[in-house]
Amino acid sequence: MESTPPEEVYVDEFDPKEHQGCYIFTLDGEEDRPTKHRKTKGKQRATEKAVVEEEKCPFPVLLDGKETESTIKLRYRTYCKLWEAQEKRTKAILDSFNSKTLDDVSTFVKDATPEKYEGKIPTALVLAGPNIASHELLFEQLAQRIRSQDRTGPVVVLTSKDATNLKTILRKLIRDATQQDEGVDDEEEDIVRKSTKLLNYDLQILQIWCELHKGQKVTVAVQDSEAFDSGILSDLISLFISYLDRIPFVLLIGIATSVEIFHDKLPKSTIRLMRGNKFDVERAEECLAQIFNDSMTSDEAVLRLGASVCDFLLERYRDHTQSIQAFVAALKYAYMSHFYANPLSIILGFIDNTDGLGEVLSTEHVEAIRNVPSFRRYVEGKMAAKEVGEVRKLLTDDNYVRRAIAERIPESRNYGIELGQALTFLEIGRSCTLIQNNAPRYELYSKALSGELQTSPSVREFLMSLKRMNSTTLLNLLEKVMQEIQTPAITEPLRPLQEKIKKLVEEAEASGGKKNLISEFDITNNTLRGTAVSKKVRLGEQKSSLTKQDTEYSALVQQVYTIAESYLTTNFNSSQHGLQNVLLHEVFFYDLRSPHSAVFAPKPRSTIERGLSQPQDYLACSCCTSADGDEVGIRGTQPPASIIYRLYLESGALINIYDLWSAFYSVIAGEEEEFDVPTAQALFYRSLAEMRFLGFVKHTKKKTDHIAKLAWKGI
Repeated sequence: MESTPPEEVYVDEFDPKEHQGCYIFTLDGEEDRPTKHRKTKGKQRATEKAVVEEEKCPFPVLLDGKETESTIKLRYRTYCKLWEAQEKRTKAILDSFNSKTLDDVSTFVKDATPEKYEGKIPTALVLAGPNIASHELLFEQLAQRIRSQDRTGPVVVLTSKDATNLKTILRKLIRDATQQDEGVDDEEEDIVRKSTKLLNYDLQILQIWCELHKGQKVTVAVQDSEAFDSGILSDLISLFISYLDRIPFVLLIGIATSVEIFHDKLPKSTIRLMRGNKFDVERAEECLAQIFNDSMTSDEAVLRLGASVCDFLLERYRDHTQSIQAFVAALKYAYMSHFYANPLSIILGFIDNTDGLGEVLSTEHVEAIRNVPSFRRYVEGKMAAKEVGEVRKLLTDDNYVRRAIAERIPESRNYGIELGQALTFLEIGRSCTLIQNNAPRYELYSKALSGELQTSPSVREFLMSLKRMNSTTLLNLLEKVMQEIQTPAITEPLRPLQEKIKKLVEEAEASGGKKNLISEFDITNNTLRGTAVSKKVRLGEQKSSLTKQDTEYSALVQQVYTIAESYLTTNFNSSQHGLQNVLLHEVFFYDLRSPHSAVFAPKPRSTIERGLSQPQDYLACSCCTSADGDEVGIRGTQPPASIIYRLYLESGALINIYDLWSAFYSVIAGEEEEFDVPTAQALFYRSLAEMRFLGFVKHTKKKTDHIAKLAWKGI
């Protein structure tokens, strides 16, 4: 065996996986591993695994342990069915997002050759925008498209965490590029084996691989160029240009700022080595809006988020993650939490067909329905209407409750559909006006659920702008409404008005008049005079200048305004059409914020401090509390780490280790005079190491027999 060259032995080149062994576990009775070109039994095993997973339902027993096994499995199957449909639609949106950019970059990589670019490195500058979290999805899509669909060669995605030094980057580049090929025959393996004498960061290994795969290009994607060290990136590009005649490199560089800033970052000599095109990417907010609209306001959505959870997720997206994947993960967690902990979620499985719902709802389910707040408000409304007989049936007759729930399911679901259609109408209307800062639908959704949208400036501004619209703008708005909204409550009264406005415009054009009709509400102030008399005079002059068609158009605009105002007021009125008035809205809307805040925004420090200071809250033991339930002081029955932490809180900035040991031993030994000292020392050193691992203490050079405190409780 040849000795390793001395220059190859460096700490930063250590691969943590080199010492790990590889083990293959096979089931009893299975055949040996098939040959490389034979089809395996992967599909059959996946099917068997899916059957086993279906049999093992991970959901718990609810209803105080009285829920049947069939109902638990029904909850789990309903969750899988609904989330699978939602995930499929979400994946389609993610795949369609950036489709134009993917097509353009894919065409660029296919046509890129050093000869076409005069010996320069073909480079695609991908302006991915300032949302760094969305870059990962974009480059994953690019790599999948080039590698699997176009089959132009391997794709290596480099991030700033891979750019510690040039050798690390080259090692990753060579390893990822050469390992993406499948089905290498024995002759190629022998040739590749000859390159093992080279250093693992030598580009000659990649050169040998390219000689075996004629026509293949090596696409290198730099995901976050702003975080790369400019010197390392410049050296990497210089290496690429020196090997360009032997290795057909193509560069994809993700830019979050601008091309000018990227040019200023690199030397001009490096910039001259690259030549290519610039590609713009759609904003990530547009993708979020599409996913949100599909999952919350579309007709296909079944489970929707409540106002508090929606505000939490959007606030977390804007202020922290800004990642589409994180939002989708939070949405999936909402689905799982709802079906995991709500026994009434089985009702969503009968959303399209209520046959059989009465047999599924047990006595415990009916009692749970009677305890939800929406059902109680429903009964109180019946009582206020003096429908005493129906109230008696709802409270005493279980079968009547089952029938009532089955009849009201479509009405409960239609609330979310109608609310989504109203938000769509408002969004279309605001997009057709000159209103600045047009808020997207996901920002208006929570306000609509909480009843704040009816009196918000968004509705008032739209309605005022609607009166001032000319015929071209209003017809454009009505055309979009007819195409995107299927609610008869708004489309049927607006359709005849649309035809009348079109007829007026045609009459004005036929008579040789103006093609764009204006209403009497479109008053423009062309004078500097601002007295009341001058304004009345100006108003009278403008009204007198209106044609016959303008006057008739003004009357039609007033009718459109009345219909739009009535429609928005009806759907956004919290007292009459609010979420609280919807029967069983707890089933159709998930609005529990605490599970999401605990999972996606945890507070580990307060949890650790509480666990160390009050271990009885987690251990459920009675030895750490007094008879009346009050907290007691330090006891030897507490965990050793908790004892150290309690002593730690009572000490100053510097802690004498011997004094800490003495106090610890006196606590843990208690009244026993002959307590095992070696055991106590082992517990003490282990607890002290745990405190150091948690970041509470550290060694100090001020005093060798002391440790320094690093954290204070509550700070």
